[in-house]
Amino acid sequence: MLLISAGIEIMLIICITATNLNPTPMKYFIFYNLLYGLVFSLLIPLYCLYKENGVSVSDSMLAEVGFKKPGIRQWVVLAAFVVFSVGGQLIPKMAVGEQIPWRLLPMGIIPLIMTTFFEEFLFRGFVQNRIERKFGWVLAILVSGAMFSLYHLGYPGFRTWEDILLLFAVGTGFAAAYKLSGNNLIVSFFVNLPNAFVTYILKYEQFPVMRVSSTIAAAVTLVLIGLILLVCRNVHRRIRRQ
Repeated sequence: MLLISAGIEIMLIICITATNLNPTPMKYFIFYNLLYGLVFSLLIPLYCLYKENGVSVSDSMLAEVGFKKPGIRQWVVLAAFVVFSVGGQLIPKMAVGEQIPWRLLPMGIIPLIMTTFFEEFLFRGFVQNRIERKFGWVLAILVSGAMFSLYHLGYPGFRTWEDILLLFAVGTGFAAAYKLSGNNLIVSFFVNLPNAFVTYILKYEQFPVMRVSSTIAAAVTLVLIGLILLVCRNVHRRIRRQ
């Protein structure tokens, strides 16, 4: 499990690094959306689930990685983490009258939704669950947070020690939210997403440039994610009927 996770992590860094070397829209789509996203963050974890369970992704396996209906406990965890992480970044700046560049957000919404899904599915739903099962929740949270932090080495704007350490703290926070919510992927996704939005508008110069092509490519990728999960679910139902 640790070797598979390490191998995926290395490939994520390679793909994202390649994406940001003289990027073009097509190169970005191939190396980022397809390879980093669909192949290494979704399809390979799904294949590992298939090998573990002997069947395609089922409702129970989707629940295993965290696709569960949130209850009161989950909503409380979600609200607490969002208020702490988002409020902690915005309130001090707004209190001193600093202008928040909200105008930047629309172009980043769809790409950030896509990236957040890949991060949470891989680091929380796939990696954290399996490490927790074998080594306990403390190591699972630390490894999940470390992988979230280190994969950002692929982004040129996040390669300082300060950024990596901050991202480790942020990643362990997302991992803790996942654990406290009863390993609910929906909660960790919506804890991560507002934080991604705020980080983007406050540190946009560290992010890859978001263009209309980025939004279109991300929208196409989100449709592909939905189709992949739907196909896997339907295949399992067909097998179960036989």
